[in-house]
Amino acid sequence: MRYWTWGEIKAKIEAECDLEDEDFVRETELLSYANEAIDEAEAEIHGLFEDYFLTRKSINVNSGDTVLSINTELPDIYADKIRRIIFNYGSSTYTVTRLRDWKKFEQKALTEQNLSTDLYQYMLINTSPGNPQIMWSPEIRESGTMMIWYLRNANRLTADADICDIPEFVNFVIAFMKVKVMKKEGHPGLEDAKQELQMQREQMNSTLKERVPDADNELEMDASYYEEHN
Repeated sequence: MRYWTWGEIKAKIEAECDLEDEDFVRETELLSYANEAIDEAEAEIHGLFEDYFLTRKSINVNSGDTVLSINTELPDIYADKIRRIIFNYGSSTYTVTRLRDWKKFEQKALTEQNLSTDLYQYMLINTSPGNPQIMWSPEIRESGTMMIWYLRNANRLTADADICDIPEFVNFVIAFMKVKVMKKEGHPGLEDAKQELQMQREQMNSTLKERVPDADNELEMDASYYEEHN
């Protein structure tokens, strides 16, 4: 599997679109096309196989903490998509479940009023622009660590050495960029470029649908309801 750099992608586009000796399409525009293509590919990837960009981070929490800043602690998170939070305290380890939408506000209020010793839960809040947070319920009572599994953003390109970290689909990025360049130039090959882009999109979707290679595709039954009531 080869990871292309922005310098390599740029050179390929410039050669195939005859851009080396002209400045009608500037490098800054090419870069914006590349990142726009990555944005689009990223959305397709998250929709079809979200764990493609699965990552984790261990974060310390302390007694009295009520919220955790997502932008500060998880700056590379995609659309605040959290897959799982695991709390570790001494010899105790358990899943921090999400407060379900149905009656989550009442449940949180009752937890705080009764000073509950229940296991921690969380909900996402967004009280001010640019500052989404994870709110704990109840507030943290003892220091420990939260292992947060989440979906990260694809890498954006800024410098020649930056890598495109969707190596299977770099041809989609290149095809997308060609369409943008040819559209601006009024190139006669635009329709062919659009067809190539569509073919690369379909190939990307087909690949992602079969992303797990071990053929273990049996549906998993969620037994958490029964476990919680036994």
